[in-house]
Amino acid sequence: MMSFLTPYIAEVRARPAEFFVGLCVLFVAVMGTSVNHVASSCYALLLLAGLFTVAGWRPTWQSLQTAERWLLTGFMLYALSGIIAVINVQDMDEYIKDLERYLRFLLAIPMYLYLRRYHVSAIRYLYAGAIISGPFLLAVALNSYFDSPGMPARGYYHHIIFGSLAMLNVGVMLALVLVEKMSTQMRVLMVMSMAMGFTAAILSQSRGVWLVVPVYLLIAMIITWRQSRKRFAIIAVFIIVCSIAAAISPLGKLIGQRIDAAVDEVETYYQRDNYVTSVGTRLAMWEVAIEVWKQYPVIGIGPGDFDDHIRELQAQGRYKNMPVHASTHNIYMQALVNTGLFGLLVLLLSLFYLPLKILLAAGERQYTVTLVGINILSLFAVIGISESWILRLPTVSVYIIYMIVIIAGLYAAAGRERDSRS
Repeated sequence: MMSFLTPYIAEVRARPAEFFVGLCVLFVAVMGTSVNHVASSCYALLLLAGLFTVAGWRPTWQSLQTAERWLLTGFMLYALSGIIAVINVQDMDEYIKDLERYLRFLLAIPMYLYLRRYHVSAIRYLYAGAIISGPFLLAVALNSYFDSPGMPARGYYHHIIFGSLAMLNVGVMLALVLVEKMSTQMRVLMVMSMAMGFTAAILSQSRGVWLVVPVYLLIAMIITWRQSRKRFAIIAVFIIVCSIAAAISPLGKLIGQRIDAAVDEVETYYQRDNYVTSVGTRLAMWEVAIEVWKQYPVIGIGPGDFDDHIRELQAQGRYKNMPVHASTHNIYMQALVNTGLFGLLVLLLSLFYLPLKILLAAGERQYTVTLVGINILSLFAVIGISESWILRLPTVSVYIIYMIVIIAGLYAAAGRERDSRS
């Protein structure tokens, strides 16, 4: 038994930083949005590791590539957008609470510097966590579903947060299945885990999360078309068969009911001005968001004040009985309201454009990691249409940890390639 573990123990001793980071990433990938405090605790551990190496920040920063410095500068600007919006804030207590969501991006910088200083590549731990998460999240979903039949499945947190991680890891595994070399047994195991994670996401009844499925399928079709026409045909047939099977299963009925309800809610909103529904409330809040943004176009009203503006409108007789939320349920509208046009541009630049630019630059050299990163960005961009995940600490932590692990892993692998050639 000990002889079997010897190589693994030796690897841990050789790379303790990578093992430490890897365990944090593994736990976040498996249970970051279903078990209380897991994502935030792992984020805190990585932050502490980064803060304890403060003496090495300057030389590490100087060793970074230009694209990495731009990415970290983008994180600084995103945090700054939340800080300067204090000028227009009225509810200071709520502002202080919400400001943490912005500061977490600033605090991600020492975490990234820690990964780069010790050349940490924890991507394989992320892959392992994604694979393990399939059966784990399905078990959580089924337990929730049987406890409350007909209600959205969830873990400790909101069902949208739960469904987001399940679908996020489906995207990670999809990229691996499409382009990574592996045994047939491993590929079958991964497809099974994908199916379990997908089922958990469906049981969460998070329609905004489901929106990313067409994006995943489009990416899969493009990748397989580039690989070979035969594989494209196989994947197309597989998708059709799975779609038919899902349609005639109980999951298909659940999906149909939720889609029909969404269509009905959109119709009643525009035809009868009914905003006391899930979709209707979102559409109404987006209208309010645009109104508020026009009053504070440059730096916004500041985090934490949006619900106060809704109450003011209700006092004027508008949007009566509509649930009051501090969230606009859309990250793009949320950025406009909270931090103005400046904040929206910074959000698009730092959270999506700069990471995507790094991933595309890696291209064929790190094809698997690049595709995994693109799927991750796709999910966060798409679910941002119907959910302000930037205001939810678990999803903010998951985004930061996934992205810095992916990007730091890309550069760590490139560095090892250069060392091996020299």
